[in-house]
Amino acid sequence: MIMERKNKLFACVLFFVALVFIIGLCPSPASAQDLVRLGGELYIPEGEQANNTLVLFGSTRIDGEVWQGTVNIFGNTKINGKAGSVVAVGGPANITGSTWDLVVVGGSAAISGEVNGNLVVVGGSLHLTPSARIDGDMVVVGSTLAMDPGAVVTGSEVSLTLEEALAGQIGQWFKGHPFPGPLSPAFWWRLANLFLTAVVLVIISILFPKATANTAGELAKRPLPSFLWGILIAFLAIPTTILLIITILGIPLAGLLWLALACAYFLGFAGLSSLVGKKTLTALGIEQPELYLSALLGAIFIGIITLLPYAGVLVGWLLKITGLGAAVVSLANRRHA
Repeated sequence: MIMERKNKLFACVLFFVALVFIIGLCPSPASAQDLVRLGGELYIPEGEQANNTLVLFGSTRIDGEVWQGTVNIFGNTKINGKAGSVVAVGGPANITGSTWDLVVVGGSAAISGEVNGNLVVVGGSLHLTPSARIDGDMVVVGSTLAMDPGAVVTGSEVSLTLEEALAGQIGQWFKGHPFPGPLSPAFWWRLANLFLTAVVLVIISILFPKATANTAGELAKRPLPSFLWGILIAFLAIPTTILLIITILGIPLAGLLWLALACAYFLGFAGLSSLVGKKTLTALGIEQPELYLSALLGAIFIGIITLLPYAGVLVGWLLKITGLGAAVVSLANRRHA
């Protein structure tokens, strides 16, 4: 019974990973039925239809019908009509109509309609009203669950805290023994994290293409100085923070320092990923690939490296520190210029 639940849990998460990967690989839509929005609201009125929808930093409202995939990242999702597979990351999802599979990561889900497939909620909250109906399996990981009388779940129900999902796995992961198998919580947790990181890096490459390209150029031209600068920045970050906190008045500056470091880290990671992805695509015969596509492929490639036991984690952090140094140097050069 436990093995069966784990198999279903793994299948649900693989669905989420595959859906985000497929939609992320799609180029800019060529037809009116594939809709992409950056900010604002994407609205499908009643009686109208679309094939796929993708919204970044905005809201999605479906009163009509979406045949295949609906993805919203860091925004609100409301399905009053019909939708295929729905993925909501970093924002709430409200389902009063019907969907096929539904995945919510890092947000709240309120369901008073129907989910005709599987339901997965990770790191958020789930509320099933009396009229809610789930015709597949329900998997809740690290989330609160409120299920009103009358709500129906026809498949299996799996509810785990993050501690239960990852207990005993983290230490084994870094030791590399045993290597996490496909049914290990650590395996799919890292796999889901890989693809979520790839989505973030794609967003950075779209919003800040010049800064991403400059960072990639700095990495390509001066990898060793970039690595040394990254080591120096990482080494000085903690003592500098302590000195700022000691002065009391410098506490706000300490917060700004870590915010700047986080921005530089992700910019460096995006530049590194775009460089690796571009070289890979060029080797495959694709000339002048799109920056966001290079960043996506590079992020997946680097993420796969970090999945390897022993050396994977170390190599991953060395690469990211190098990216951090390149980002800071490229930003400094741009300011100086």
